[in-house]
Amino acid sequence: MAKIKNHTLKEYTLQATNRALVRAEVFKLWIEESPGTSEITNTYRYNVERLSDGSVIYLNRPTRLNKGADFVICCEGFTKFKNGNDKPPSHRDIFSEVQELAHSEERKSELLAALDRIWNCEASATVIGSLKAFKGNARAERVLLLAKWFFIEQDVTYWTDSGRHMLRSGFESQFGPLS
Repeated sequence: MAKIKNHTLKEYTLQATNRALVRAEVFKLWIEESPGTSEITNTYRYNVERLSDGSVIYLNRPTRLNKGADFVICCEGFTKFKNGNDKPPSHRDIFSEVQELAHSEERKSELLAALDRIWNCEASATVIGSLKAFKGNARAERVLLLAKWFFIEQDVTYWTDSGRHMLRSGFESQFGPLS
């Protein structure tokens, strides 16, 4: 007998402002999910960011690897599978976007400083609102918000280790110091 998938859509806005609280808040979401049964598998989509162009960054749970506290980050209309469905972006996709956006030293400096502020759990709306060279730039907004959730994903996955430091190291090896 095949399992039935029960898909739940939730809107969610992160409130926490430091790594420990972010991780606790995300785990609290997972704890509130309904357990499945032998006949029903529960799946969840959490809409976590709404971009100025109307697209949504969302998390899907559980993932195919299904290690428990895991999720996949997607962004509507950013990367697609051949069948047209949203494809989870990779770190390489984010690095490519930063490379294309940071075509001058001034723009690079501002974008890296904004990534540092996101890494430090500053409110993303405040960071995005303070951009000068990227004012109203939906691609820069998307990069920053995706980076935010990639940092969170690494904090959850590697919570007893370096977490978000790994992605920060990737940015810094590609582009230089964030701050």
